[in-house]
Amino acid sequence: MKKTLLLLALFVLTVVSCVKAPISTPIEPNPEIGSTIPDNFDWKTIKEIKVTVNVTEVDAQSKDKLHIIKIYNSPLLSSASLIASGAATPNKPFNISLSVASITDKLYIYESNPNGQAKVTTQEILAPSLNVKLQNEEAVLLAQSNAVANSNVAPPTVPNMPFPANYDEEIDNSSNNFNLLGFGAGESSIYGNTYKSYYIPQGTSRTKTINFSNSKSHAILYVKGSLTINGNAQMDKISIVILDGGTVNVNQLSNTVAIPIPYIYIEDGGSLNVNSTLTLNNGAILISKGNLTIKKNMSTNGTGTIINEGALSLTGNNSTLDLTNNLTLYNSGTINTATLNLSVEASVTNDAGTITTKNIYFTNNSIIDNYGEIVSTVKFKNSGGGTVNNYCRITAEETDVQGLTANLKEGSLWNTQTFKVNNSTFNMDGGSMFLTADIYSVWQMKFISTANTFALVKNTGNMPDLRYASSQINGNIEFVHEKLVDGSGTNGRDLYESSLSNGAILSKEQTKNIEGTSCNLNLGQITPVGGGTPDPVFESFFPSQTGWGTYAFEDLWPTKGDYDLNDMVLKFRVTLISNSSNEVTQMIFDYNILAVGADKIAGVAFQLDNVPASNIASVSGQILGGGTPFSVSANGTEAGVNLAVIPLFNSAKDIVFYDRFLNTDQSKEHITAPLSQVVVNFSTPVPQSQLTMDGLNLFISVDERGKEIHLPNYSPTSKFNSLLAVGQKLNSTDIFKYEDNMMWGLMFPVSFDYPRERESIIDAYTHFATWATSGGNEHSDWYLETEGYRNSELIY
Repeated sequence: MKKTLLLLALFVLTVVSCVKAPISTPIEPNPEIGSTIPDNFDWKTIKEIKVTVNVTEVDAQSKDKLHIIKIYNSPLLSSASLIASGAATPNKPFNISLSVASITDKLYIYESNPNGQAKVTTQEILAPSLNVKLQNEEAVLLAQSNAVANSNVAPPTVPNMPFPANYDEEIDNSSNNFNLLGFGAGESSIYGNTYKSYYIPQGTSRTKTINFSNSKSHAILYVKGSLTINGNAQMDKISIVILDGGTVNVNQLSNTVAIPIPYIYIEDGGSLNVNSTLTLNNGAILISKGNLTIKKNMSTNGTGTIINEGALSLTGNNSTLDLTNNLTLYNSGTINTATLNLSVEASVTNDAGTITTKNIYFTNNSIIDNYGEIVSTVKFKNSGGGTVNNYCRITAEETDVQGLTANLKEGSLWNTQTFKVNNSTFNMDGGSMFLTADIYSVWQMKFISTANTFALVKNTGNMPDLRYASSQINGNIEFVHEKLVDGSGTNGRDLYESSLSNGAILSKEQTKNIEGTSCNLNLGQITPVGGGTPDPVFESFFPSQTGWGTYAFEDLWPTKGDYDLNDMVLKFRVTLISNSSNEVTQMIFDYNILAVGADKIAGVAFQLDNVPASNIASVSGQILGGGTPFSVSANGTEAGVNLAVIPLFNSAKDIVFYDRFLNTDQSKEHITAPLSQVVVNFSTPVPQSQLTMDGLNLFISVDERGKEIHLPNYSPTSKFNSLLAVGQKLNSTDIFKYEDNMMWGLMFPVSFDYPRERESIIDAYTHFATWATSGGNEHSDWYLETEGYRNSELIY
């Protein structure tokens, strides 16, 4: 195909931004670009679908009883893939409009009927409207939801953190250097404090240097305002307490000596943002009831204790939570990390919390006690021994175990898509379940039960010959193999029966009932139960209940920029709360500023294209310091507009402190902005179909209120200054596309890794140009972290 010059021009700077550092030479385009961008290309990475879920009555008395419905975008069925929930009756289907990634080809629809029986049906997305009829005999048992069991496991006993009534010394931002020192010989607190206490009060932002090299007795820094540490903090005999409303930003954090009290304590409402790594040494104790965000890794060296009752997030694509040397982790909140490593007798107690990872790896007699939800979206793997005590739910794309001892307690569920096992034992209480879609690479696979009631092991795919694999299914276990056939061929009964003993049975269809629990989602309940179903929770999410999407903008509209797409980058999540009529009563918009690659001041807002401003009862959580570009009416909508415009913030610097650019230059310190949330309450409930992502019109306002930059295919607000578009080289039908059809912003259904400063997105992402020039028909997954899809050196 002929190489044209049109797309070459897309990425050459025709107008150089006056707010970024001068460019000595224009950005060179990718020489492999072929055709032009089609005029009708909408630049969307998502699609809208309407889903109707019909249910059938289970008996003559159940025509008006509720069936609980949950819709997921992944077979793992965790909170990371839950996109909607609601209810249906045989007389009234569940109708919902969903925004999903363009690459999503299947939905997984969970139904719990009035008799307490639950099943999941896989539905291919073959059209924009799906009419799903749930028939009991057609449904496939899978697993998992975001619900967890309640547990009362006590956290580890640790020394109490003192909270003084009066602080020994208050810190402001006046001195260039400040030394944190404990009491010297003969010194003491006039307030009776055991440790010298320093205090950064509410409203104070400390950005100047603080020295943590303490040569005296132990000291404690209490932060009620904000503290930004420009560089690394190596703490000698010092603790940090982040109080409710306090924020600490630091590049790297570690301690050097053993200390008698918690090294870090974060109250509910406090935030610690570590932009590189956090290291616990010498038995250090960390307690977090608030938000702890780490860009790269968190590691331990020597025994220690981590207690997380809030939100612990390691945000890097390759981030690792590394626990070793008898380290104890207790979690009753949420933990998100790419990898969780346990070694040398480390232990994790997940007490009704949620741990979500790509990979879990543990070895050397490490222990996991799970009373909540553990999700591994890639692999759950061990070697060299180790123990798992599962009281609730474990879900993994692949389970690969060697020398593992797993104890599955009554009512628990272990669900995996594929299962590899070597010399491992699963001890099963009656009423426990192990579900898998395929079993392969088997040696010494042991499922053992000594209970009087049955446990369930179920395989919905293929399974190898067990006759020569030294494997056993022993005791009251029903082994269900859905592809079971007679004889000794593939999946033949003769390949497995010799491995069964002491009451174990082999069947093609489940015959032994497993009582439903909040952990197993009733997925083994094959006999009816009384009492009906619990009251449903009606919610829908984008991109999912715990996932994040991303908005990324250029700010030079109506002229072209450098297309690093990092002038304003937000990650976000939308939650819609609905009533029993599937009408939305509340919208929750969670967001986090990831990058600001420009000197221009940009405010961010979204317009609800289908909702009048008069239908907004209230808005909370907005950060509108200075009153420009956005000012609001009493109900929280922008003043002087007819449609509901909901400002988020007037300037990123009102939310996070940074010098010039934020998180676009790899050579400079990374700064983590705090999580923010805006809640919109509607006066009159809004049909859910009017609040999909097609109707959420997010934009940035740059330099002046009237200069709005929207995504392609979205309309400006009534305050847009249309004169700014006159005489410009814009698309004839969409002013938010250039005349060559290039855009100024994109939205992604994932946490997007944006390019570094001055690096074009076409060079950073190998298949971006193909996606654009094909009108979205080719490489629609171009933005994913897939081998060969990106040039990592050009990505921040």
